[in-house]
Amino acid sequence: PVRRSLSAPLPEPVAETADAPRFTVSLLRAAQMSDALAEARPAMVSLPIDELLALDLAPWLDKTQFCAVLPRIYRTADEPRLRAALAALPARGVNAVGIANLGHLALARGLGLALRGEQGLNVYNSAALRFLASQGLSCAMLSFELRREQVRDLRKCIPCELTVYGRLPLMLTENRIDAPDGVLVDRRSERFPVLTVGGRSEIENAKVLYLADRDDWRDIGLHYARLRFTTETAEDCAAILHAHQRGEDCAPAALTRGLFYRGVE
Repeated sequence: PVRRSLSAPLPEPVAETADAPRFTVSLLRAAQMSDALAEARPAMVSLPIDELLALDLAPWLDKTQFCAVLPRIYRTADEPRLRAALAALPARGVNAVGIANLGHLALARGLGLALRGEQGLNVYNSAALRFLASQGLSCAMLSFELRREQVRDLRKCIPCELTVYGRLPLMLTENRIDAPDGVLVDRRSERFPVLTVGGRSEIENAKVLYLADRDDWRDIGLHYARLRFTTETAEDCAAILHAHQRGEDCAPAALTRGLFYRGVE
């Protein structure tokens, strides 16, 4: 076929704030939400939609905002249930829907809720941000495979968010894994938590991403910094958020810098 060369104009970036990124948190289970976490006033608390609907949000609505995250993978047969769950969100005080799959757009539009890009969108360049902005997203989570310099150089036409704490997902399985004690152990005795997410199993990194002791993620144009809680208790979630806000060391015993300093080519 004849090769075509098309122009690719870069999007205009949004004005960057001089303030440090605001912390958001994502929880895996309703039981991880607490008064102490709400009192820390994160910019947003994200939960899987079914877990969020299991909570009475009324005591916390004056302290933070809530985002219902749709499952990354779903079947056509799941759509009626998801649409019904989405329709119930505005009356519960939920502010946003987490879009982890482009197919979610058809489900989430028209509800009067902000659309926030989640990790499953794999945002890796400025063109992807421009496309998501054209689809009405109010902000977007960037891929954790980006290096610091790549995040810095993106033309951020919508506010951007990056995970700075938490276990990163390694694999999402079609069938649930019945792992002893909820972990898989490799030949080096590394322990990989196996979580139930949307009826499937998600295998998490054995080490926790931790960047709080570094300052070089605070000045690369991010509006939000995500603390991703998975295996932590409710007490852990609140304590780790408070520590990040106060600039205190809360490094886990086994930590990783992820791909922030080396990336994926």
